[in-house]
Amino acid sequence: MISQLGHITVGVVDSLMIGKISVTQLGAVSLSVSIFSFILLFCVGLSYGITPLISSKKSDTHYISKTLYNGIYLNLIFTILLVVFTMYSKYFLEYLGQDREVLSFTYKYLDIICISLFPLILFQTFKQFIEGLGFTKPPMYISIFSNVLNILLNIILIYGLFGFPRLEIVGAAYATLVSRVVMLIMVFIYCLNSKKFKKYILLFESSWDYKSIKEIFSIGFTSGLQYIFEVGAFSVATIIVGSIGTLQLASHQIALNLASISYMVASGIGSASMISLGYYYGVGDKTEIRKSGYSNFILVLLLMIFSALIFISLRDILPALYVDDIEVIDMASFLLVIAGLFQLSDGVQAVGLGVLRGIRDTQIPTLVTFISYWIVAIPLSYLLGIVYGHGLIGVWVGLSIGLTIAAVSHVIRFNYLTSIK
Repeated sequence: MISQLGHITVGVVDSLMIGKISVTQLGAVSLSVSIFSFILLFCVGLSYGITPLISSKKSDTHYISKTLYNGIYLNLIFTILLVVFTMYSKYFLEYLGQDREVLSFTYKYLDIICISLFPLILFQTFKQFIEGLGFTKPPMYISIFSNVLNILLNIILIYGLFGFPRLEIVGAAYATLVSRVVMLIMVFIYCLNSKKFKKYILLFESSWDYKSIKEIFSIGFTSGLQYIFEVGAFSVATIIVGSIGTLQLASHQIALNLASISYMVASGIGSASMISLGYYYGVGDKTEIRKSGYSNFILVLLLMIFSALIFISLRDILPALYVDDIEVIDMASFLLVIAGLFQLSDGVQAVGLGVLRGIRDTQIPTLVTFISYWIVAIPLSYLLGIVYGHGLIGVWVGLSIGLTIAAVSHVIRFNYLTSIK
């Protein structure tokens, strides 16, 4: 969970610090993060193809080494394609009714954090390799250090301390880039110096292997699509909100930013379930698969109930950590009530994807994800928010309905596949 939170903490910290400078720059962070999350989580999902393969064949050194190196090739190819596409397609935002001042900041911030995807995805590949072997703490420690470094660099570069120029939103982007480069260097040095992992790297099964690429791609690509369908829906929702107004966009960013924290906690449980179910799938123990899967569902429900209570009880306090604007705080406060209520659905659907990924079931869940968000949630959000004039509330109600449909569908699917006859 802590490792997963590392991905999203950067955006949270940037929003907290930039929000104190101006609502316009906070809106730019919101827009940038919503677009960047699109490609970030697809690449993260693609890297997930490595973990269940490694966890199911822990005793095969050559297989693991080959999976690691081919995972690196596959992830780098997609990262290059997606970064180039994003950096050139960002200008289409001008035709989607976004505020021009917000866009000027968005372009500067987005270009730099896109470049930071390269070291981040290489780190992510090593992370999935390490976790597939059952060691989850090393990536966690590196993620914690990287996020602390990002906060320190943010303070220095955003506000211009210790002789550095005051860069504001651009400074936040450079802090992200530097901290992610350091993260990659640390995980590579750790693997080279660890007896547990050194042998897989030095074995250097580096040749392009079609079968290995296909195995990783078959799990990773559909996992990436699942993230694209879900995060893409929230990105489109952000664009819809941006067409309503700058204050609404800032309020939406605050509520979404806080909801993303609990989502990554749920995603961490989903990753853990993918590892454990991947192992039981490898040894063919259906009873343990079912037991492990439902244990993860219960765990995430308990955590999401706790998260919902925090959001609802602190709804007037949390937004004030981001901005001083009373109108933005009031709107964000109301959104946190809705965010609190959809915590349960959001957590269950995130873990549902993890448990199904662990047993190599990705195609049907991907279809369910597409239908839930793009056939139901987005049209409904636009209809309620724009056509019927319910604004922010309408957009969030539409998203909540899509999340609930996905959550229920994944649980039904898992129960069907693991039922012992």
